[in-house]
Amino acid sequence: MNNLFDLSGKTALITGSTSGMGKAIAYAMGLHGAKIVVSSNDMAGVIETVEEFRAEKIEAIGVECDMNSKADIDTLYQQAIGTFGKIDILVNCVGVAPTGSFFDINQENFEKTMGLNLQAAIYLTKLVISTMQEQNDGSIIYLASIAGVRGNKYLGLYGVSKAGLIELARNLAVEFGPDNIRVNTISPGMINTPFSESLMKNEEFMKKRLSQTPLRRVGEVEEIAGVAVMLASKAGGFITGQNIIVDGGTTISDGN
Repeated sequence: MNNLFDLSGKTALITGSTSGMGKAIAYAMGLHGAKIVVSSNDMAGVIETVEEFRAEKIEAIGVECDMNSKADIDTLYQQAIGTFGKIDILVNCVGVAPTGSFFDINQENFEKTMGLNLQAAIYLTKLVISTMQEQNDGSIIYLASIAGVRGNKYLGLYGVSKAGLIELARNLAVEFGPDNIRVNTISPGMINTPFSESLMKNEEFMKKRLSQTPLRRVGEVEEIAGVAVMLASKAGGFITGQNIIVDGGTTISDGN
């Protein structure tokens, strides 16, 4: 029972891992023994994050990667395999969140949102899942959103892309379960990150949001990281195809 959350001997590739929830997940997995592949399109952030992790005795490498580029994704995969020889855990944390109504959707923002939020995840997963099949073991985690499970008149396109990730996880869980590969999503609510900073400064919005959240607060990145560690470890060994909502109760509340 003492090693339920131990990730020693595992290699974890986390995209979007130089800030916010992605960085917290990478750090937590490293503290639990995993070797970490840090990745983002911010090379300075990659270098800084790897240095921080190594200072904490976490074995890590960093790879600059624009997830809009298949060539960059290929390089990310190759460097991870070339350095550590395998990938046991894949966590996709990259995403873009356009705002606006239904009539604001156009070809440009549709392709950008679906390309980064969904197609890039599919492309990287295709590379990694082949390795996991050879190992007969693996855990894939997509960072989705509660916008993917309920209606929203301002984040509709973003919500559609995240709903796609949730269904993708279910489909992959069914197809690759016999290979001992587990695939799940985490859907955060309001989390204290730079991504949510503008909303958190809006007093009117926050008053309404917190009144609809039973825990009456926003979440912290460590609370998302804890769920990710659980899903990647023995503790989550019988969980697959699930969407774990981490929102302080927002989606189950009647607002009272």
